[in-house]
Amino acid sequence: MVKNVSSKNKYAALLAAVGALTLAWAPAQAQYPERNVRLVVPFPPGGSFDGPARVLAARLTALSGRTFVVETRAGAGGAVGAAEVSRATPDGYTVLLSNGAMPVSEALSKKPMFESVAGYSHVATFGVLPFAVVVNGKAPFNTLQELVAASKAAPGKYNFASAGAGSASHLSGEIIKEAFGIDWVHVPYRGSGPAMTDLMAGQVTVSVPGLSSTVSQVKAGALKALAVTGASRSPQLPGVPTVSEIKPGLVLETWVGISMPPRTPPQIVSRLASLIEQAMKEPDTQAQLIAQGVTPVYEGPTQITERMAREVEQFSALAKRANISMD
Repeated sequence: MVKNVSSKNKYAALLAAVGALTLAWAPAQAQYPERNVRLVVPFPPGGSFDGPARVLAARLTALSGRTFVVETRAGAGGAVGAAEVSRATPDGYTVLLSNGAMPVSEALSKKPMFESVAGYSHVATFGVLPFAVVVNGKAPFNTLQELVAASKAAPGKYNFASAGAGSASHLSGEIIKEAFGIDWVHVPYRGSGPAMTDLMAGQVTVSVPGLSSTVSQVKAGALKALAVTGASRSPQLPGVPTVSEIKPGLVLETWVGISMPPRTPPQIVSRLASLIEQAMKEPDTQAQLIAQGVTPVYEGPTQITERMAREVEQFSALAKRANISMD
């Protein structure tokens, strides 16, 4: 038998239901994680993203009392591992080292393997990684201004190496070209290793790889850093100016964060975000990240989601202007 219920009673009943649901989730949030968590890194071991993942995993393990197990799932420029996590069970026990390659992959692929925004419950950003404009250690250029002037005087004479079409070093080089109005010829390689080998041998003029992958070669004299692309000078190369000191407002950074499969309960997302925020406040965590070329930055679920959406739009526009595709 159905009884008529007043609107006031309906409202009270709704509030009671919401309250009960909130109470039901409160223990889950407080207890998470109750077992080990799988942290998928979608790139090979030893790369720019692997180290930061292990630093964070160790700290989250200490804070939560459960092991965050780093698992490498490389392939297709990070797309294989990212797609796998997007399809995983949304229970909080499979998480992704999300990163700046994800919006690039979606923007430059005709058939992307995942959706950078809708395909995940994004948790937090915990660091940004700048790039470096580097030339051969014996190159005649000692400043970015000198390289730009020579490039403008001889359009098409100089070339820039990248880790491949659509790679971060490719896009960074294209953005530098566009910003300074210069004409460099793009030379794509099969990975950053061969590109750096030819750069150090003087076979190509310049490259814009991740800063962390070039510091040792710069300090050894094999490469010369003309500028770094972060918002501020790098603690690892404090004598090298930023590109923004020459071209105000021009900052190029990739980033690392944590994301979960779509439809992960918001209470679990919030709990992990809180643990990451706590980890990022610790000086030891910050120091370990800085040592790996990562600038510690904490952004919560809303900010990392906005970052992802913004970069998909930016790289889609760049792809059209520069006719870049990963397919």
